[in-house]
Amino acid sequence: MSTHHIAFETRTLKVTLTPNAPPTIDGAPIQAELRELQPGVLSILLTHPDGTTQSFACLQDDRPEGPAVLIENRRLPYTLADPRSLRTTTAAQSDTGPRPLKAPMPGRIVRVLVAEGDTVDQGQGCVVIEAMKMQNELKAPRAGTIRRLTATIGETVPANAILLIIE
Repeated sequence: MSTHHIAFETRTLKVTLTPNAPPTIDGAPIQAELRELQPGVLSILLTHPDGTTQSFACLQDDRPEGPAVLIENRRLPYTLADPRSLRTTTAAQSDTGPRPLKAPMPGRIVRVLVAEGDTVDQGQGCVVIEAMKMQNELKAPRAGTIRRLTATIGETVPANAILLIIE
């Protein structure tokens, strides 16, 4: 079991995750299906008590002004009481060598914000993909130069398709 205290704006939530049991928020169980599409990108399906469902794409947004999640084009800054309580499931990637930017989910490319040879900063918008009726700006995973650009406006791409390579 793991418990995390997460502060959003003026409210602090106590989120408890227990294997083989529904997650709880402030002690109340919630029915949610979470699927990590890629590191930092979750697909969330909530089932409300009345049986209706709601689907969200949740993207981790680490900017210099502080961490946040992006849900439905809304940036929600948060703080953790103990940042070590959340561990990533994959090892941190090196900031050297080529680094791909992949599609977090199947979708259609609606904008390409960079060109091959462009220099980008970490977190800079590179490609906009539309998935589940939402447009998501995909950001550079690190600073560098765009060495290969495969994203084409109007193209439909599968999840994990490499859209560009940054060196």
